Amino acid sequence: MANRKADIIRDLVSKAKQSEDSRESILRMLALKDSKIDEIDELITNIDKEIPNLIANINVTIPPIKTAYDARITAGCRSDLKWEITESGTNFRDNSNYTVYTCVKNDTRQQTNFYGQKYYRKPLNRDFGSNVITEVIGNIDLASGSGISTIAVTSANGIEGIEVGDIVTDNLDSPTIFSVGALPRITGFGTESVLGITTTVQGNIGIGSDFFVAVGAGSTLSITVGSAVSMFNVLPEGTSVIAIGTANATLPFYNATSGTFTNAVVTRPAFQLSNTATSSATLSIIHVGINSTEPTLILDKEAQKELDEQSFVIIRDTKDIDSDFDYEKSPIDPVTIGIVGNQLGIGHISEINNNGSPPGPAQWRKVLEEDEPAIGAGHVFYYTGNTSWPISTVSGVRSYAVLGQTLVSTSSTLTSGSGTATVTPISPTGAVDGVGGCATLDQNISNAEAALVAAVNANLPEINRLNDLSQVLRQYRDEEELEAYGMLQGAAYERSRANKSKFRSNTFDAQDLSEFDT
Repeated sequence: MANRKADIIRDLVSKAKQSEDSRESILRMLALKDSKIDEIDELITNIDKEIPNLIANINVTIPPIKTAYDARITAGCRSDLKWEITESGTNFRDNSNYTVYTCVKNDTRQQTNFYGQKYYRKPLNRDFGSNVITEVIGNIDLASGSGISTIAVTSANGIEGIEVGDIVTDNLDSPTIFSVGALPRITGFGTESVLGITTTVQGNIGIGSDFFVAVGAGSTLSITVGSAVSMFNVLPEGTSVIAIGTANATLPFYNATSGTFTNAVVTRPAFQLSNTATSSATLSIIHVGINSTEPTLILDKEAQKELDEQSFVIIRDTKDIDSDFDYEKSPIDPVTIGIVGNQLGIGHISEINNNGSPPGPAQWRKVLEEDEPAIGAGHVFYYTGNTSWPISTVSGVRSYAVLGQTLVSTSSTLTSGSGTATVTPISPTGAVDGVGGCATLDQNISNAEAALVAAVNANLPEINRLNDLSQVLRQYRDEEELEAYGMLQGAAYERSRANKSKFRSNTFDAQDLSEFDT
């Protein structure tokens, strides 16, 4: 049996050595392939770097369109507001039926879309000198002057697989929280209490008060005692709901029968809070949710901004590129989609896009036939407006409604047509649409839109030509990267196989098998 044991150990040692030799050979081939890919990268980047300035020539003409439309609204030439039903119910004070109207933006919203170079990137479209460990979702806090920052990780797998020394970025393509040349490393771990927002409610609270009265938009049905709340610069951190009741609120009231306005006291839902307000707030938003303890990543650099529910990529830069590399992971799925920013040349596909969707990035499980996420270069929005201004009249004094203002009425059929008791065709500034200064503002809109058309005609053909050229090179590089990814998979597999052979050899060598030698 001793000979058989020795033969088995010798075979396992031989297999480990064979795997180690194979791995080293593969890594040498990978290094050569990576050098070739880097040369293609340089060509693609040199082409791509000509595109942003041309796109900027178009995009720079888009914000003035929004500015021109906004100026017409601000001048009172047109209105961007209307009354909208937000609640119907019974007043518990006198059992009368009422309808709550809230002043909201009207239906004249339009948008103009920015142009961008959109990319699609498979997992194999990667740098073969570092390793993406995982992606997490979290909230990052500012700690000005401390030299550090903290990410509270809220995604399901927490900080699993993440190690001290790993690099963190918010975007592989164009980081905004940390600059490309100053990405932070993880120096430690901790925990933090995080508010998971479940709903928002609009309402009022006075300075020094611990009662928030719900007035305006937002449902209160999901709020319970113990719910955590947040109201920036109004409520201290850690505030929660300790009781639920009602409170009286004075609101403009329109009696549809008599056609008169008065101030009415209406019973509204109210929440007693565990802390008092440090400042007053009217028609402001309170965030409601549940506090939970989440793991944190402590970083060695300060964040440039504070964000919640932000995606972060964890990178491990190690000499052993095949370390922690999952050789069973698909090289083609999921596909990351985004807009090319500061990091040029990325992706296996690029196209010029102006669909107006958010810039992402987002992941697409194409193999699973999921719907492709809508990704674009973003947009500006504005209101063309109309000549219908929402109003209320109390004690004979007319006032123009402001965004978020509420009105209670016995009528559930208040119309938005001009000339009613709650709507007027007369501008609060006295301006007349299309006349005088308003005509000048109309011309400014026409001029801004004409400038965009001219910019598109002057720049888009060359943008498309350059993108078509870089796309051909991307297809060529994609084939090379597929071969490189296969090499990396092979190296990782041989590394794993060698480690298993060593473990089995050591385990087998430590055992006395003489009793089984029959």
